[in-house]
Amino acid sequence: MTYPKRLIEVDLPIRQISARARKEKSIRQGHISTLHLWWARRPLAACRAVMFASLWPDPADALCPASFRAEAELAIRRLAERFLTTREGADELAADLLKDLRGSTESKRSAAQAELHERRVTWKAFADAKLDPVTVRDGLLAFIAWASGWEQSTLPTMVDMARRLTLVAHQALGGAAGTHPVVLDPFTGGGAMPVEALRAGAEVFASDLNPVAVLLNRVTLEFAPKHRQQLVDGVRKWGAWVGAEALKRLASYYPADADGSQPITYLWARTVKCEGPACGAEVPLLRSLWLANRGKKSTAMRLVPNKARRAVEIEILASARADQVGRGTSKGGAATCPLCSYTTPESSPHSSAS
Repeated sequence: MTYPKRLIEVDLPIRQISARARKEKSIRQGHISTLHLWWARRPLAACRAVMFASLWPDPADALCPASFRAEAELAIRRLAERFLTTREGADELAADLLKDLRGSTESKRSAAQAELHERRVTWKAFADAKLDPVTVRDGLLAFIAWASGWEQSTLPTMVDMARRLTLVAHQALGGAAGTHPVVLDPFTGGGAMPVEALRAGAEVFASDLNPVAVLLNRVTLEFAPKHRQQLVDGVRKWGAWVGAEALKRLASYYPADADGSQPITYLWARTVKCEGPACGAEVPLLRSLWLANRGKKSTAMRLVPNKARRAVEIEILASARADQVGRGTSKGGAATCPLCSYTTPESSPHSSAS
């Protein structure tokens, strides 16, 4: 049987997909990357676009089944009308731009307004009653560009249309009634591709040699879709239990401070004994004094010399500014003492761990 080319063999809206993949790096809630760190994790935006474009044939190809072309034309026209005529559709069209449109910097607002205007112009062209095959292809590519955004990933409008197109394409290309296309990923890793295959309406078989990857994919591909809220409640319940148990067992290692505050972690550093004349202070080797450098949330350490004790004390600076934070004590293997400013060279025999 001769098959038509798939969309991925013809074109992809690379610029828009790349922009959404870059924004995805800042996602901190609900993303599978927060489940476990994984090497070379693929952006879901790119995986979603690739999955859609691989499962759907090119409507402009002469061998494209007429049933799929007709379904794609109808879906694009309905989506265009929704975007242009309803409040819900307008919000969905701009879902990934709303934050920048309502706030942020002037440059980001301008860029978001320009992007939204471009989308409206694009979808207005698809609102015609009759679309030729090339325009239907352009409509599917515009849909893929829009659907690749993180904020669009769970919209019922997007998911329902994608799954409908996947099912029609599968059956039009010879798939048996009641079945779905099958996506195989033998080296699935963090599971980005299988997750997006499920979102697209395909059946998934994923495997990996690493047992951690297998567990991650069982959670995202099996447990989460099957158990949903029950899984969320279970994770919260047992996570709280682990936290309480850890606090009880580790309490003796994290004693409360004199003011009653409870440390949650310690920072360790190697130290050297200052070789300055009449000094001998123990100097922590710190390349940087910043704990977090994020605008108003910036936090840093300040080294306070206590010459009476010949020791270095540490203060924590909240909302720290660059002019308040000094340099670290270690650079190029040498250590500079905060008390006497003497620099102990790298070859010093007095280094120790603490």
